[in-house]
Amino acid sequence: MLRCDNCGKRYERDHQLKRVWPDIPGLTERLDVGGVVPAGECVDCGALVYVETQPIRLLILLDGGLVQGVLADKTGVEVAVLDQDLDGADDDAIVVVEGEVDALRGTLQAHDVTVAPALIASAWQHMEAP
Repeated sequence: MLRCDNCGKRYERDHQLKRVWPDIPGLTERLDVGGVVPAGECVDCGALVYVETQPIRLLILLDGGLVQGVLADKTGVEVAVLDQDLDGADDDAIVVVEGEVDALRGTLQAHDVTVAPALIASAWQHMEAP
């Protein structure tokens, strides 16, 4: 799916656009250095149209544990932590998460993610075998 950066109009295919990349007049003046390359121009307003990306969604399941934090090295990550230990939970705090296979019940503990590329990279460095 493509989306206009100005008016928000959505397009299914790039042939529906006014102009497509790389045939966009004045493109180099309209882009920021290191920016995302657009798919084309909007038919309605002439603004740049980009490929719409979907967020990466994670559901972390707990059973009475404690999550200190959720870290990612990319933007666009959405996280929910669902504690399946319902002992002492109020009925109004319990949520049901529907899936293709099953439904999960629990209480939501966190809904955030911290973007920390340097920390993630250092945690995954190769360790020498003893």
